[in-house]
Amino acid sequence: MRLEIETLRIPQLGNLERTVRVLLPPGYGLETGRRYPVLYMQDGHNLFDPATATYGTHWAIGETMDELAAAGEAGRWIVVGVDCNHGDSGMKRLDEYSPWVNAELGLELSRAAGRVAAGGEGGSYLDFLAETLKPWVDERFRTLSGPASTGIAGSSMGGLFSLYALHERPDLFSLAGAFSTAAWFAMDELVAHIESRFRPDQAVYLDIGTLETSDPSKPEFPRRYLDDTLALRDLYHGKGLAHERLLCVVDEGADHSERSWARRFPAFARWALERLEGAQG
Repeated sequence: MRLEIETLRIPQLGNLERTVRVLLPPGYGLETGRRYPVLYMQDGHNLFDPATATYGTHWAIGETMDELAAAGEAGRWIVVGVDCNHGDSGMKRLDEYSPWVNAELGLELSRAAGRVAAGGEGGSYLDFLAETLKPWVDERFRTLSGPASTGIAGSSMGGLFSLYALHERPDLFSLAGAFSTAAWFAMDELVAHIESRFRPDQAVYLDIGTLETSDPSKPEFPRRYLDDTLALRDLYHGKGLAHERLLCVVDEGADHSERSWARRFPAFARWALERLEGAQG
């Protein structure tokens, strides 16, 4: 696993500094004439190293991609992980990962600790990806820079953001991986966004566990997570997204954790790498 770590500024969000972690595929240093598709992922600190993961468990993406490449089971890509904003006890993460404001956050989450609302900065964060990060990645690394070779993925609020970004910027992305999407945060707005900007040439991965929750004190959350994900699946089906462009996985007994996402990531990687242009080249 070859991982490069840099700190970039986000001029679109007050010039904040943010750690960016770039996983280069096996053989990158040897096959110097080859260019690779790119997957942009949220919560980069949780992806590659348990030492930096918030809860001490990472997605093991480097290990997974090494194993898949060694077995010849999947193509190869560059994975760009962007750390989240940890400020305000994690509430700033909610601000950056949604373009829509949840004005009832204090009622939704007991851990909101006096926060009345959250969200609203997702558009600016997406501008950072489009205007600052992606040009930097494309200049520094051997990428296939077109939307057919570029995906975006994340979990929970990162899943919400990834679906938003896919449909907001089809000039950048053709595929989204939405793990355990926190659609509850802005379900009506997300549905309206997909309805108005749907494109049949994009690809969507959805997954959900049956024991997901964002607040253990609220017994309705697991059912809410499941129902919202199935509703998104049905929405895409209803819009006519082809079967081969939509994958929805229900993971019986799985909770809302990096452990669950790490277990499901290999299947997502195989599926996504069959759909990103250049992955098998």
